[in-house]
Amino acid sequence: MPRRGRTHSTAAEAFRHVVMQRRAAAAFDATRDVADDILEDVMQLTRRAPSSFNIQPWTCVLVRSAAQRELVGRAALSESNRRRVMDAPLTAVFCADLEPAHALPRVKAEAVTRGKDPKQVEDLELAVGYYATHGKLASLVKGVAANALSPVAPAPQPEGRKAWAYKSAMLAAQTYLLAATAHGLATAPMEGFDAARLRAYLDVPARYALPLVVATGYAPAESPEPPPSPRLDVTDLFFEDRFGARPAAAS
Repeated sequence: MPRRGRTHSTAAEAFRHVVMQRRAAAAFDATRDVADDILEDVMQLTRRAPSSFNIQPWTCVLVRSAAQRELVGRAALSESNRRRVMDAPLTAVFCADLEPAHALPRVKAEAVTRGKDPKQVEDLELAVGYYATHGKLASLVKGVAANALSPVAPAPQPEGRKAWAYKSAMLAAQTYLLAATAHGLATAPMEGFDAARLRAYLDVPARYALPLVVATGYAPAESPEPPPSPRLDVTDLFFEDRFGARPAAAS
């Protein structure tokens, strides 16, 4: 028998509206800036994004001045991306920290202050070092060990440090996109940039990778709202209990 849920709450409907309103903007109103108080709230909401062990291995450069936007535009791989950056009053450049150990002292101190078990706090360093593996050989050795242990006991699968950092950075980027949309802002997440140029133009330290750039502002007043872009069916994306099994909720 299908499970019956309650009517969607007001909060769920509000969130649904935000999700459905988010679009990848094709153009921006170059005459309209993002107010500081709105940007402050977007930042406060974005920092609530989850991350593994709460290490928060990401940061974000908010590019607002015309001179810096010009530089970011020079790093674009297409004219459309360059135009978005030049017209939008704000571009958020998300940076994934490939050396998360730099943040450990601060994170550990905060955990102790919040009453975490000191043993668990000390184990953070070992856990982060395992998941944020540096180098192909280290990943290979840990992968072989994990695969050998898995039939006997649950074993964590090591990841390259880039993949590990990207996961947290992209969770933050998605939170940013939804927070901006909730404030009526238009956004355009983009990958088409020369990361080496961006890093040099924005003085980003070498230990950071740059997974995503998000042009942010307001859609032109005269532009019609585009229809939602197509998505795969729920039954193509979600399975129940086993891979390939149709979810009952989609019946």
